[in-house]
Amino acid sequence: MAGTPLRLSDTPRADDGYFGPDSVSWRVFSDPSTGLGAKNAVFLQMLEPGMMTHFERVSLTSEGPEEMAARFDRTSAYLRDSIFADKAHADAAATRVDHLHERASWTNPETGEVVSAKQPEWMRWTWWTYIWSAVRGYQEFGPGLSTADADRLVVESHHGADILHVPGPHFETFAEVDQYIRDELDTKALTKFAAMAGHSLRHPEVEGLLNKWVTRQILNGVLSLLPDQAKLFFAVEDRTAGEFARGAWFTKLVATLARKNQTAEQLIAQAVGDSVANPYQRVRVKRKRAAKAA
Repeated sequence: MAGTPLRLSDTPRADDGYFGPDSVSWRVFSDPSTGLGAKNAVFLQMLEPGMMTHFERVSLTSEGPEEMAARFDRTSAYLRDSIFADKAHADAAATRVDHLHERASWTNPETGEVVSAKQPEWMRWTWWTYIWSAVRGYQEFGPGLSTADADRLVVESHHGADILHVPGPHFETFAEVDQYIRDELDTKALTKFAAMAGHSLRHPEVEGLLNKWVTRQILNGVLSLLPDQAKLFFAVEDRTAGEFARGAWFTKLVATLARKNQTAEQLIAQAVGDSVANPYQRVRVKRKRAAKAA
């Protein structure tokens, strides 16, 4: 793409934010494989019944496909800025999202209780399913990640959890996150609304036989990341282990093509450049006055 920054020096800004070039987060979250893997988090998050009931009451039932797409784009922009934006824009983005969570509430007509989106267990499940899915995407569809670097990313993610007020205790290793996901699945269920939403995600409206085939392969790749226990919720028994394996292979190919032979530095520079050009929450940056000549 014309104008895409090729070096970090091409994207001048106030500071390197809360992570910086030496972080695992910059390397992992700039890679296309992470975005593909992170789509898996949506399926896991649907398994929290209370949260899905909340979404049904406060927003999702009134939104059409275009509004839903815009919502996902905004979420992606926030997650990008939380990693790659300078501190002022990262803070502004987090403040905005926290405000939206505060406003997203409904009143239970039976009990009169006002239910907000800021439920501790919902927040933990949402955050850690995202981190788990992003790491799994990079492991399976990207360059791969050592155990030490996966653990380091988990620790780096504490900052993102803190600024969104995700309650602790936070995990220190990816193995702990993985065990949390698998243990929590014993407490999850699929509501009718979540089942309908999940069906729509697994069967999107796509024109053309080739596009339908490609979409199914990528969906199979995304779904292949789910723990077996989670797969049981989503009626994917028509997909064999071989289909999941082929989908994972194809999804890895898509991520490789999306990388366009760019180096890690180029991918990072592009993510930083996107954050500078189209921030989730724009901040008016005060210009420093030039020092007066003595």
